[in-house]
This record gives sequence, structure tokens and C-alpha cells, in this order.
Amino acid sequence: MPETVRRRRLDVQGLRAVAVLLVVAYHAGLPLPGGFVGVDVFFVISGFVITGMLQREWTSHGRIRFGRFYLRRFKRLVPALALMVAVTVLLSTLFLSPLGAQQSTAQTAVGAMSLLANAVIARTTGDYFDAPAETNALLHTWSLSVEEQFYLGFPLLLAACWWLARRRGGERSRVTTVVIGAVVVVSLGIAVAVSRGRELPAGEMLVGFYGPLTRVWEFGVGAFLALVPGWAGARTRASGLGHGALGVVLLVASLVLISGTTPFPGVWTILPVVATALLIRSGGRDDNVVARLLQRRSMVRLGDWSYSIYLWHWPFIVFAGALWPNRAIPLVLAAVLSVAPAIASYTWVEEPLRSLEPKGTGGIARLVVPILAPPVVLALFLGFAVDRGFWSPTVKAHQDAVLAAHSGCHGYVPLTSETSDRCTLNAESPGRPIYLVGDSHAQHFSEAVQGAGAEMGRPVVISTATNCPVVDIELTFALGPAGHDADCRGFVRGTMAFLSQATPGVVVLAASDRYWSDDDFAVGNSAAAMTRLTEPKLEMAGKAIATTVAELQAAGHVVLLVEDVPRWDGVDEWTPTDCTVISLVSGFGQCGRQMPTGRAEERQGAARAVLREVASSTGAQVLDPWTALCPGGRCATHTDSRTNYRDTNHITVSQSKALAPSFVAALDGLYGR
Repeated sequence: MPETVRRRRLDVQGLRAVAVLLVVAYHAGLPLPGGFVGVDVFFVISGFVITGMLQREWTSHGRIRFGRFYLRRFKRLVPALALMVAVTVLLSTLFLSPLGAQQSTAQTAVGAMSLLANAVIARTTGDYFDAPAETNALLHTWSLSVEEQFYLGFPLLLAACWWLARRRGGERSRVTTVVIGAVVVVSLGIAVAVSRGRELPAGEMLVGFYGPLTRVWEFGVGAFLALVPGWAGARTRASGLGHGALGVVLLVASLVLISGTTPFPGVWTILPVVATALLIRSGGRDDNVVARLLQRRSMVRLGDWSYSIYLWHWPFIVFAGALWPNRAIPLVLAAVLSVAPAIASYTWVEEPLRSLEPKGTGGIARLVVPILAPPVVLALFLGFAVDRGFWSPTVKAHQDAVLAAHSGCHGYVPLTSETSDRCTLNAESPGRPIYLVGDSHAQHFSEAVQGAGAEMGRPVVISTATNCPVVDIELTFALGPAGHDADCRGFVRGTMAFLSQATPGVVVLAASDRYWSDDDFAVGNSAAAMTRLTEPKLEMAGKAIATTVAELQAAGHVVLLVEDVPRWDGVDEWTPTDCTVISLVSGFGQCGRQMPTGRAEERQGAARAVLREVASSTGAQVLDPWTALCPGGRCATHTDSRTNYRDTNHITVSQSKALAPSFVAALDGLYGR
């Protein structure tokens, strides 16, 4: 066996340092769009190191002592993980929101301690690059679970290959490289297929971003380096320098060319994986500059700490983001400060417990149970407490307000004569019907329209769909789920067809104004002529809304256009998840926000003007909820003890009910009571 596999590779430790620095920098918000590929660097290193370890075991003993191997992995990884999880769960009760962040952290904690954090996160938190992921203080444990799952299965595969080679008298390395090669090809193929939109029966938890089946090939590449003779390190100074230089170039390219919008894992993942493989191949000797840089004492020491740094950096960053939302410097400072508990954990937990040698089943149980039990018990208690609002009326009221669902039919199934009955409220009322249609910004007026209908003796029919305005225009949503654009077109056409034949009444049209200003949305008069530019979108919006109003008026309806609500974004960015348990218990002033209408007008004024111009040209009426939402020219996220918004741009059920008098005033007289 080459000497490069036998001894501890200091350059590999230095490469661990590079990997953890990339991940921490990315999570701290530094301008490193592809910094998250540091995790992929770790995966390749793990495949290389573990395969070398198992190969030495087989060479020395003719078998893999699985009990010894798994116990060593437990002592190496779990004690430090358990400490971090326990501390994170405790701090989460104080510093995270009870509107999902605490729940996802508690669930992930149990998943992390049972090697299933990646599956739990895929089910509860969702996409790694979406906003909910930023509040899960244990999000980073997904990669640890993937790694632990690899440790469970890979030694069995290697042992089977080596046993088969010995049984048949074949060359050990040839059998294993063929099998590992097949695993790499299949896993990479799955990753590429999923990244290109193919849906596989295995499901998101197995083949998505967090899935082990799309990641195992990265470990396999590292395993190849250890298994193939001559691949574990450079044979000559020139080859070492060449491999190292190319590895550095490819790794830097990964950081620049890959970002959160890149389909990942997939074809682009090859870049950091090959870069890491080249850097490993360049090492094992001291006569090239790349290896010497990685072997510097500071890099090796940082590599020794890398696991603990990885464990502690993310919870610190999440807590800093919760305490000082929308501020960059606290995230960087939190990342730096997290090094202190990381070093402490390494010194007093990770290293001492690695040297323990428990005797017998009883000794192992006395080691394992006290390590696993505390974080699991704490996580279960956190989940129990947050579901009950920590027995605080204020916290419970905030949870109920934000999480309460609006009424009416919401989805991409349009109204028909067969489905309208289940979407009708106040059905026994004798007056002319009120139809509320549009996107989720129509849906959040459901209680207001229903309350107005009840007071005026009118039935109310509600049908809405997410990110789908009922407007005569083509729309595409770059961030929408698969099939969104086609589903939306079907919903709009079906809704308009129903309304053209429905009993004449008042059609309330409401929608977000983000379609006309956000470049995630493209609109056009046809699918062949789409634009994301604000000015042409606003012009097309005016014409399209006017056309829709005219069609509804031709069918005998009166149309009420509703302006969008003030949004909490830009310098006024706020979400209810900014409200921690501490801030809620101490008063809404700690977590609520106010803003002058002028600032909201700067962001939304152009779209509001378009709606007024349409009303003027078509004779439609306009309801402006800003009057009620922003009394005295100031908008507020909370009024007294009421939570007004359930996110940055949707009002709560309780706030919607409070708007019922505004809708009565707007509707009164259109057809009479």
C-alpha cells in the first residue's frame, strides 16, 4: 500500500480547513456564492479517509471489525454533536420564533441524533436556499446524517467486494473499483436527472438536495483515490504541482460559477468534487507549493478543529439573525465567536471521548445512553412546549393569529357549476352574489368579504390560487413549482369562463402587485413575447386588467378592484418569525414594526396608480385597504394585542375580519343591499 495512504495526511487536514472556511463564509453572508460546496469537499475527503482506514483494517486482519469501526465513528462524531444539539435546543427556546423555527429545530434535533436529519429537514424545512432554512438552527446537520448513512452502508459494501475477490482468487482492487465505479455512475446519473427536473419514485428525501442517493458518488470519488494504486498521492513533484494547481483553479471556479440558483447536486457538482480529488492527489509529499500550503501548522490545526467549527457556526449565525434581523455584521461576528465553543468542544469533549475504550456491552451502553438521551429529551420537551405556546397567552395568541388559515377555496381548480357550492359562504343569503377571485392576496381578504356579505345579506363565492392573478395576461414564475404556469393559465381561463355564465353580482378582483415589479415574474401578451422589465410590465398590466374588467362587465357584473396591502420589505423588511418568545412575552414593541405610508408608496406607488387608472377608464370601483391598515399615515405589524400580518405581504385572519366594514362601505350601493 502506498505510504500516502498509510500515514496521517497533513495536507488532507489542511483541505478540511479550506472546506470549513468556505462553508462558514457562505453562511455568514460573505460574497462567496458557491461557498456551500465546502460540504462536497468534506464528502470527498470522508470517502478517501474512511476507505483508507478500512483498507488498512482488511490488510492487517483479513476482515473489517464492524463493531470496532462503528464504535470509533460514534466516539468521533456523536459526543460533540450531542453537546451542540442540546445547547442549541436550549437556546432556541429563547432566541427563535415559535412560528416554525422552534418546531423545525426540535424535529431536526431528534433526526440528527437518529442519523436522519437530512430526511427530517427535507420533509419539514424544505429547500436549502429558501427562507425557512435560515431559521432552522440545526439545518447543517443534514450533511452529518448523509455522512453517517455512508458510514453505515459503505463498509459492508467494501467488505463484500473484498470477500468476493478473496473467495474467487481475483485481484482485490479490481473488484472494488468496478463496484465503486458502478455506484459512482449510478448516483451521479440520479443527481443529474433530478437536477434537470426528472421526478424519480424514490422521493425528495432520497434523491433531493439532502438525499444520500445523489451524494454517495462524491464519497465514491474519494474512495477511488484510496483504492486505485498510485492515485492516493503525487508520484512526482511535477505531477503534484500540476494536480494541485488545477485543483485550486477548479475549486475557485466552483465558488464563482455555482450559486444558490444552480441546480444542485448535478452536473455542476462535478467541479468541486474533481477539484478536491485533484488536491488530494497533489499531496502526500512535501515538494510542491500547494501541498506545503495545506500542511502549514495553522491549516492543520484548523483542520483538526473543522468538525467542531462546522457544528457550532450555524446555530450562532441563526441566533444572530433572529436577534438582529436583516443586519450583516452580526452574522459575521457570530461566525467568528462560534470558534470559541468549537475549540472548547474539541478540547474537552471530542478528543477525550475518542480515547475511551468501553468494555463489553454494558460499558458501551454506559457510554452511548448518557450521550444520546439529553439532546433527545430536550428536543421532545421543546416540541411539546412550543405546541402549547410555552403556556403563555401572548405567545399562543401570536401563533394562532399567524397560523390561522383563511376561508374559501384555494388551489388551481377553477370554479364550475359543480364546484361552486363548496366554495360558497353565506349560501342562504338572498342577495346578489359577491365573487372574490385572484391569488393569495385575494384569499387573505376572505374573512373581510365574508363578513361584508353576511352583513349585507349576500352569498360569497371565493376561489383563489397562489401566485396566479385573474388577469388576461401570460405569466411565468421563475421560482414556481413544476407546472405552475400551466396550472395558473387553466385556473384563470376556467374562472373567467364560470363568471361569464354566473349569476350577475359583484366581482372582487385582488392580487399582489409584485407581478409587475419583481423580476421573478415575466409577463406578456403571448408566451412568445415575455418581459421581466418593470415599465413594460406595468403598461401591459393596465391593459390586461382593463380587458378583464370589460369582460366581467359584459357578463353583467360590477367590478371592485382592491389595492394590494402595504408590504414589509426593503428597509422595512419584517416577518412574524422575527418575534422570539422573549420579545413576545415582554411586549409586541420588541418584535413589531411601523413604517410611514410614504416608504411603502415608494415601492408600490406605480402599481397602485395603474389600478386607479383602470378604474377611471372602465368605471370599476377601487377599495384601498391602506386607509384602514395605516391610520394616520403609519402602517403597523400589530395593533394593540392583534397581529396584523402573517408574513411580509399577507394579512392575518383577525386583520381580515377587521377590514369587513371597509368592504361593506365599498360594496354598499353597487347593487344595493
